[in-house]
Amino acid sequence: MKIIVLPENWVSRIAAGEVVERPASVVKELVENALDAGAREISVWVEGSGTSLIRVSDDGEGIASEDLPLALDRHSTSKLRDEADLFRIATLGFRGEALPSIASVSKLEIVSRTRQEEVGSRLRVEGGKKKEPVAAGCPAGTTVEVRELFFNTPARRKFLKSPSTELGHICDVVNRMALAYAKVHFRLHHGGRMLCDYVATPMPRDRLHQVLGAEIAAGLIPFSLGKGKMRASGFLSSAPSSFSNARYLFTYVNGRFVRDRILTHAVLQGYETLLMKGRYPVVVLYFEIPFEEVDVNVHPAKYEVRFRRQAEVHDGVAEAVREALRKEAKGPSQIIPHGEPPFSGVQESPLPYVGGGSQRRGLQWPENDYADPQAKSDEVTKGFFSSLDILGQLLSCYLVCSSSRGMALIDQHAAHERIAYEKMRHQLERGEIERQNLLVPQILELPVGEAALLEQKLGILEHLGFTIEEFGPNTIVVKSVPALLPAGDYREVMRQMVAEFAEIGQSGVLRQEVEERLMTIACHSVIRASRKLEQQEIRALLNELDEIDFATQCPHGRPVLLEFTQEQLERMFKRA
Repeated sequence: MKIIVLPENWVSRIAAGEVVERPASVVKELVENALDAGAREISVWVEGSGTSLIRVSDDGEGIASEDLPLALDRHSTSKLRDEADLFRIATLGFRGEALPSIASVSKLEIVSRTRQEEVGSRLRVEGGKKKEPVAAGCPAGTTVEVRELFFNTPARRKFLKSPSTELGHICDVVNRMALAYAKVHFRLHHGGRMLCDYVATPMPRDRLHQVLGAEIAAGLIPFSLGKGKMRASGFLSSAPSSFSNARYLFTYVNGRFVRDRILTHAVLQGYETLLMKGRYPVVVLYFEIPFEEVDVNVHPAKYEVRFRRQAEVHDGVAEAVREALRKEAKGPSQIIPHGEPPFSGVQESPLPYVGGGSQRRGLQWPENDYADPQAKSDEVTKGFFSSLDILGQLLSCYLVCSSSRGMALIDQHAAHERIAYEKMRHQLERGEIERQNLLVPQILELPVGEAALLEQKLGILEHLGFTIEEFGPNTIVVKSVPALLPAGDYREVMRQMVAEFAEIGQSGVLRQEVEERLMTIACHSVIRASRKLEQQEIRALLNELDEIDFATQCPHGRPVLLEFTQEQLERMFKRA
């Protein structure tokens, strides 16, 4: 088969397909250029969900008249000066591909002026063919107008989603940029209507309110942790606040929004047992790292990065999230949001009450006073749970208590489950792991690279409770495993662990398996939901809750505590 040289316009369209996937890709690239130019005001106008018109204006540095034609040449950029800059990229754009790629599949016009120039320049490009630049009156900054996107690649248009979907992707791009750059004023218009108007603010929390809404933003707590040359900071939701997808999980590396598996895994590991399976938190993570420690040039869309020290990054982020949640868990926990009823079908009639008898199903009251005044005074100083006044037991499942702010309901089974789980987990962390010798050792053969990697991690596996020996070239034999693991084929667990070792430098597979086993043991070894408790047992349970972390969720992520303030109770009973 004869080799031919592809025409330049073919090459441009092929390259454009890697960078310009949909209208939102155009908005992303143009907004990134504006931010790199030091813009403090960025306006985006869209018509036809981006296929008819995309216009991005900024008040940045602008492009000098003599440089404007070069801005549309492939691999022309102002952001790199020498080869070493490739290994410490500090800007959002750097390859000089965005504008030429967009111009090759649209009708593009760019108008720009620097602050040193009195008159700006206008340059038009249609399907990659440049016109002669002309003088133009314009404010300092740059305006890029993209019309009839994909007019010369109709096949690409066919793969676009519905107009509402494409507009949603554009909104997502602007929102993600706005969360990272709170000091920049962002506007988004569609069809003559203002969709977003995010006023610049020096306070990142104010930007959270603008982008995420007051309800979500109010429930976020700040966090920050520095470790060596790395720093993780941002905002995250407490455990009860979660969603069915990762839509509200935003991760940034040096101001760049990324979809990185290591960061996502680290965030979720930070939540550990605080979220139910299939639930995701709200997290805005700003991760800062020396530019030379991260490679951003691994994907045309620049959404993916590669860290030089993956394990350190992973552990640092997970620790930052976990520590923030641990601090938050020290206080009183889950309060029903204002304006939202705690359950459906609230009756305006009083709760049914049945008195007397051990088999009653209503509110159960302690028969005797549980403590003297002095003991009660001492308990107030211990913590939130020990300061609660015990009122009774509801349905033999829930503890009803009075708090300084209103009423608290505690799930006795979930509370004891968390206590038992935390005690066993601490034993595990101290290395007090029981081993189970296998009657029939399991032999596992691995590829050369994986076998070598596993050999390097034998010390870690030994600490976790495995006994592993070499059994020939690229072959190991598993002789014992942690007793907490369920019976089965441990070779698949080993394969998964090796895969994670290769990806992030460590493995969470065993940790997850062990934690699930701990959950099972804790669930079946504690107070049942239907058991009546004596007042001394209730008091002991409350005291123990103050001594552990994450006392407000059971190991499966279900709430341990619901607290109703006086204001909320009065509103529920139509008294306010």
